[in-house]
Amino acid sequence: MKLNEFDYLAQLPGEEREQDWIRKRLGTLSVREGVILAAAAQADPPENAVQAIDRLQSLDEYRVLLDAGSYEALGRRYLLNDTRMPVDALPFADLGSVGRQYEDKHPGLFIGSYYVQYPDALPEQVYRPGMALPADEGWSVKVKLASPAVPEGVWLRLPGLDEYGDESSTEEALVLRELRVRRWDECALVDAQCVLPEAGDLVAQYGNNVADLIYDGVQLGFVLEQKGQGSPSFQERYTAALALEGCHDLRLALDVSQNLNCYDWMQRADLEASGMALLMDKGVSEELIRASGIDLAGYKAHLLEQEGYTPTADGWGYIRRSANEFCYQYSTPAQPQEEPGMAMQ
Repeated sequence: MKLNEFDYLAQLPGEEREQDWIRKRLGTLSVREGVILAAAAQADPPENAVQAIDRLQSLDEYRVLLDAGSYEALGRRYLLNDTRMPVDALPFADLGSVGRQYEDKHPGLFIGSYYVQYPDALPEQVYRPGMALPADEGWSVKVKLASPAVPEGVWLRLPGLDEYGDESSTEEALVLRELRVRRWDECALVDAQCVLPEAGDLVAQYGNNVADLIYDGVQLGFVLEQKGQGSPSFQERYTAALALEGCHDLRLALDVSQNLNCYDWMQRADLEASGMALLMDKGVSEELIRASGIDLAGYKAHLLEQEGYTPTADGWGYIRRSANEFCYQYSTPAQPQEEPGMAMQ
């Protein structure tokens, strides 16, 4: 997939901000996304920037089938992966006919050695003129990798499993094929981005240890998707914990996500009610509290800061480390600095 294959999309009629958004989005388009976009743009060519943004926002709704670039290949793949047809019976099957039957039930388009299967229903329009530009979501880490065969590199978007749970159609599988390699240690790490600014410089952290970066990127994807097993205000709490730790490392960010029980929080929205309850517990009547005009939120915030809480940068609330032990699984705990003159003689 050529890196500049879709540059024309950023030149379609539209607002300058829309064209800039398209250009930036195309700048990290992954191999799988490129295959899907080629099919989507051929099936229904966008005529303006609004439609191009819509296409780019609906890529996850398509399915990519590997080794399915013809009716025969599609039929073979279907029989091998989706049925119990024994391998030794395949030479006697009309694979082309099977592939056409699959296409009838699951319309799509052949793109190179792939078959891009269209969504069962047309994707809903997610962007309209005048709206705020959509966020590029659904990923944790983007990695640009190069190989001797493809020195210009391609992008990998993590976590890479498609919504169908098809192991053979993961982002990783498509990238290895595109780079014409079998292992990650045959690739060079060119660039990397993380959805968490607190993850720091991934290229500096991982060097050419591509496999570890991919593994950690997938783990972060699971963390962000599960949202702390559905805990309320997960993202705000997680962001606050990362800031409290001064995190600039992906491995530490993963450890923080596994140790959220090591922090105490209080949401700013709860300060007033908490301050009221605290005074009433001390025997102050609600009538007196109301009559005195006390700033209940300010009072509670003052007490929290005395107890070691720190206000979060986004104003969401307050946080402190609890007494629970912090367990390191991904990163290494920082070693305390030796004081001058304390070194062993």
